[in-house]
Amino acid sequence: MIENQNKTLIVSHRLRGFNSHDASLQGLRNALAKEVFYFEVDCRTTKDREIVIHHDAKLGDEFSSQPFIADKTLSEMKKIRYKNSSASILTLDELFRVVEPHKKVKLYLDIKESGAEEKIINEAAKRNLLENIVIISWLPEVLFRINSLLNTMQLCFSFYPVCNTVNSRIIYLQAKVSSVFNFNKNRRLTFLFDNYNDGYSAVDKFGFDFEHFIHIPFTGKLLDILQSVNGIVCLNYKLVESSFIENLKRQNLQICLYSIDTEKDLRKYEAKFHPDIVLTDNSSLLKSKFLS
Repeated sequence: MIENQNKTLIVSHRLRGFNSHDASLQGLRNALAKEVFYFEVDCRTTKDREIVIHHDAKLGDEFSSQPFIADKTLSEMKKIRYKNSSASILTLDELFRVVEPHKKVKLYLDIKESGAEEKIINEAAKRNLLENIVIISWLPEVLFRINSLLNTMQLCFSFYPVCNTVNSRIIYLQAKVSSVFNFNKNRRLTFLFDNYNDGYSAVDKFGFDFEHFIHIPFTGKLLDILQSVNGIVCLNYKLVESSFIENLKRQNLQICLYSIDTEKDLRKYEAKFHPDIVLTDNSSLLKSKFLS
C-alpha cells in the first residue's frame, strides 16, 4: 500500500499478483513479506457455517472441482485442491492467524452473505484485530448487524450507481430485466434500493451473490450508520460520473473505486474523482509513487 499527498490509499484487491491464485495462503504470505499491508479479501460461508476466503459463491476453474461453497462443509472444502497444487481454500482462521503479528495491516473484509457477522467479529476480537479491519458488504443487513455488535467499526457499502454514464445505464437495464424475470441460475439476486427489503431478508441466505442499484440522493438508516463511522462507499470506477461522486462526498462519505489496474487509469481517475481509496488487481501499482 502507498499513500499519496492527497491521501488516496492504494489497496490490493483480492491479493492479486502475489500468487497464481486469488487470496490464497501463499499469496497472503507473499504480500506480507513484501510489506503490502493494505488489502481486501472476501468472506463466504460453508454448509456448516465456517468462514472461508473466496470472492464468488462458487469455486472457479482454478480448483479441481467447482461446487457452491454453501453446499459443502469446511472439511469437504479443504479436500478440494487448487489445480496442480496441494493447497486448498484459505479460511478466516488462517487469515487472522497469519495477519495477527503484523500490526500495520489494514484488512478490508468484504462479507458476501449475512448471518455470520457475530462469528467474524468474535474471531477478530480473539486475535486483537478489530482495529485493523474495515467491513465491506453489498448487503445492508451485514452492515446493520456489524454496527449493532460494534458501533465503532468502520463500514463500507458496495453498490452500483444509477447515473448517466452509458455503462451505468446498460447494467441498470440488464438488472431490471433480470429482476423481472427472476433469472437465478447463477444464484445472483438484484435489488433496486428504493424498494429494498419489501418483504425480503437476505439473512441466513448463503450461496448467493447480492447487488444493489442506488439513485442519488442516498438516504435512510444505512446512510445514518455510515456517516456515524466515517463510512465508505465502494463503486466501479467505470460506472460513475463526477456529479454522483460529489453528491456522495457532500454526504460526508468516503469514496472507494475498484478495480483500477493501469498507471494511466490511476492517474486519470485520481485526478477526476479524487477518491479516498483505490482497489487494484495490479500489484505493481502498490509501490508506485506517481500520484500527485
